[in-house]
Amino acid sequence: MIRTIGTGRARARLRAPAMMVGAALMVASCGGDTIAPNDPAATADPTQPPPQSVLAPGIPVGPIGLWTMDKLEWGPGPFTASQNAIHPDTLIKQINAARAKNHRLIMAMAPGPSPRYVTNGQFDMAKWKKAMDAYNKPALKTAVAAAVADGTIIGDLLIDEPETVRWGNTLTKAKLDQMGLYVKAIFPTMLVGVNHGPPGYKWRSTEHYTKLDYVLYQYAHWVTNGNLTAWKDAVLAQAKADGVKPVFSLNVLNGGKQDRGDGLYDCVGPDMGGLGTRYPNCLMTPTQVRTWGKTLAPLGCAMFFWNFNRPYFTNSANLSAMTDVATLAKSKPRPSCKRP
Repeated sequence: MIRTIGTGRARARLRAPAMMVGAALMVASCGGDTIAPNDPAATADPTQPPPQSVLAPGIPVGPIGLWTMDKLEWGPGPFTASQNAIHPDTLIKQINAARAKNHRLIMAMAPGPSPRYVTNGQFDMAKWKKAMDAYNKPALKTAVAAAVADGTIIGDLLIDEPETVRWGNTLTKAKLDQMGLYVKAIFPTMLVGVNHGPPGYKWRSTEHYTKLDYVLYQYAHWVTNGNLTAWKDAVLAQAKADGVKPVFSLNVLNGGKQDRGDGLYDCVGPDMGGLGTRYPNCLMTPTQVRTWGKTLAPLGCAMFFWNFNRPYFTNSANLSAMTDVATLAKSKPRPSCKRP
């Protein structure tokens, strides 16, 4: 997962792929004012009793990747939640640090990267289970149970985008249900879910989840040419058929209108917010983030933005848009991501 993007404007001609890669690592329209973090990185001592939690109200909202293990990258305000990779050795530290900041977590305990769980090009359940087994320790089970009970933990991400070829072609919704049950055997109260990319809601649409609690659905302009309503309606119908609670996400780094036009990749134009992380993708504009985020946030049990990138997230216009989404979400009743 790409963590940082530079600033400035780059113009890359399509005939020079090597130049495009370098240019795509830059943000074209992200040079606005920056805002300092609200407070320093969390350093809660896992050996001390956790402080009393008063969780932020409403629907949880925030970036994917706001924490690096137990270290907060920024904020967390205005964000009230995040999805983050974690490790058994730092699980308790991240829980306590998040609780101290009234911040909610989706834990990605064994999400990948995919080569870690692939053998001969196919998903290897035994390898994934071995990674999960590292969490099967009394202290971790106690910490997770407490964090689920007080709302610090929303749930656990099983894997990311099972519909993609990097996992092979043998994964099914039934196998993901089995993975969910494996997590629940270790953490009985833990909610479990999976992330799907923009077209991922169509994956094995005639099959249905029976054990997963939630599914994260991520939107990008290119999947429906900016027609959010068509995508939203299809996603909600699939979530209902699968019996899961929807979580929504915007791909803010690669989800603006793609730049395939005049042979020049610069992401300068209507509905383009600057160069994304790779051709032909562009950043979402603040208007897209605000409009799409405020439409989707009230419809799910959580709302995320992929993924935390300091230049993008601290740009004043982008941050203002995400703050508006978070403010709306905070005014709504706090939902559960538990399977209906």
